[in-house]
Amino acid sequence: MAAVCKFDFIGIGAAYLGSTVPDSIDFFLTKLGADFNKIHRRHSHAWVWYALALALLHYAAYPFLSRNLPWLLQYKEYIAAFFLGIFSHIFLDMLTIKGVPLFLDTDKKIAFKLVRTNRFSESVFIFVFFVAAGLYLYATKNPYVTDFINLVMRQL
Repeated sequence: MAAVCKFDFIGIGAAYLGSTVPDSIDFFLTKLGADFNKIHRRHSHAWVWYALALALLHYAAYPFLSRNLPWLLQYKEYIAAFFLGIFSHIFLDMLTIKGVPLFLDTDKKIAFKLVRTNRFSESVFIFVFFVAAGLYLYATKNPYVTDFINLVMRQL
């Protein structure tokens, strides 16, 4: 996701870290005694919470930072990459049978039912997705992906 936005490797790392957040919340709650099967893909996968956090960050934290710590704003691309990672995780979970909460009501789900988790169809989907994304990034001459694909091609 960060590569599509032409972020550097730190941005890619931020996007990766963000993509782990929804499931990490669930795993953390299981350490506190919650039943994973009862909490997984409920509030931690409700995109509304992350949209509210992003809005709060944009409308409250950015003005504060611009007044008091302007040098910190040079890292705002990494915050965007982090949230892109979160939203891409939720979007990809939306493609599964189980889906994700539509809004805050965790009983109403949005699911496109294209993929079953932990099945062969998931592996095929991921493979096709990454090949298509790689070809897109190569065709648009993204420097990070282009260098990586050229490195792989030289090895063949």
